[in-house]
Amino acid sequence: MAGPGARRDNALREVEDKGDSALIDTITLPGVERSVANGRRFVRETLGSRHPALDMVALGVSELATNAIMHTPSGDGGQITIGLTAAGPVVRAEVTNDGTMAGKPHIRLDTEAEHGRGILIIDALAEAWGVIQHGGSTTVWAEFRTASWTRPE
Repeated sequence: MAGPGARRDNALREVEDKGDSALIDTITLPGVERSVANGRRFVRETLGSRHPALDMVALGVSELATNAIMHTPSGDGGQITIGLTAAGPVVRAEVTNDGTMAGKPHIRLDTEAEHGRGILIIDALAEAWGVIQHGGSTTVWAEFRTASWTRPE
């Protein structure tokens, strides 16, 4: 599915969350550039091509994975883990990297910069986003809201 070095957690599991069906899945990928495309593929396969938030979530995961690979030890021989949870109208995407960050991700408003627009994109697309540092790793999460959706059988 996602190429060499990918490890997926039990494929797709259905769980009950306050009466709504929730999708929960994770994939661990090497901290290399090709993993960004593999992360987008993971989002498409997990949510399905008809999910109304698919494009927003795929772009969000792409930006978060790129940041993790470029700005953390994940990109220096480490790995990233991408997690998705979809319950009712909310899809939560998380990207966990190896190591803590010197500074928290933030919105850069330098219009002349060649890089640094990833979190600006996340802020524009997501209803909420944040950072959790835990046990030597950092998770950046974003929640995308759309019309309530049920995965077709």
